[in-house]
Amino acid sequence: MNAVTTVAMTLVYLLPVALVALLLTAQHRRHARWLLTTVLLALPLFYVGHYFLLQQMQGWPSTAPVPQQFQLLAFDITEPDPNMDRAGQILLWIDAGHGNQPRVHRLAYHKDLHQELAAAGKRQAKGRPQIGVRSAQTVSAAAGPNTVTQEIIRFRDKAGRSLPSKP
Repeated sequence: MNAVTTVAMTLVYLLPVALVALLLTAQHRRHARWLLTTVLLALPLFYVGHYFLLQQMQGWPSTAPVPQQFQLLAFDITEPDPNMDRAGQILLWIDAGHGNQPRVHRLAYHKDLHQELAAAGKRQAKGRPQIGVRSAQTVSAAAGPNTVTQEIIRFRDKAGRSLPSKP
């Protein structure tokens, strides 16, 4: 969890408690009615905020962009299946370094990324750790002068000592 998420999670817990405490200690009836209305309207917002903050916690796949550079630990590819109305997804278990714990990232299925991961998986099976590098690539649109920037992920061998191959 990063610092912003930690502060936000703390506020999501403390602010409702402060509102309820203020409501319980209110002396004037007019203020009590106003506080009660505020608490009843604010608490569901805090619960929704809490739910979205929980999504950012470790252990659940993140839909946030992957870091610029990371070590690939594992992956799982689910290809799209129009017969079952399944869009497909790619799950990446990565280690971004900097003392962070590994995270799972959920990405939309792309055939190019599937092929990159298949090649990286073969190199990993031979004992060569893989480094992923996210970059932007400009692609010209087929019908017109417009260009589109899309993010791509490429994998390369990690410099340094490699592991022995798996049997």
